[in-house]
Amino acid sequence: MCAALGRGDNDHTVAVAELPYSEVGLHRHSRLPGYCIVVWRHGHIAEPTDLTPDTAAGYWRDVLDVASAVRTEFRPVKLNLMMLGNSVPHLHTHVLPRHVDDPAAGGPIPWDDIFTTEPIAAPLLLEQVAALQRRLRVGA
Repeated sequence: MCAALGRGDNDHTVAVAELPYSEVGLHRHSRLPGYCIVVWRHGHIAEPTDLTPDTAAGYWRDVLDVASAVRTEFRPVKLNLMMLGNSVPHLHTHVLPRHVDDPAAGGPIPWDDIFTTEPIAAPLLLEQVAALQRRLRVGA
């Protein structure tokens, strides 16, 4: 994840924004419209407890701004904010919008049920990126 910082789009996400403390990507293969990943962008940090109080507050502001943009744009019934890092030990937060018709509505969603094999169609994905950028007040 560290090596991908600052490089924009990748196999998993389309770049949405560079915020003061993080980079934001919209997932290409999600069953959950609006699923974003917020990634700490100032060097390698594995745990939020490794941040100073000021940088932690800044990172969480970025996460909450993305969550608010996803909530406003995609209107999920609930947002799950997940910090895992078991496979990728770099500070990042999954902003998972939970919809009434998602694969595990009303309960925990199995990791594999989040994803599709086929990517979201490029025109739709780019529309979603533009909408999130407007909500975050950032430009492409």
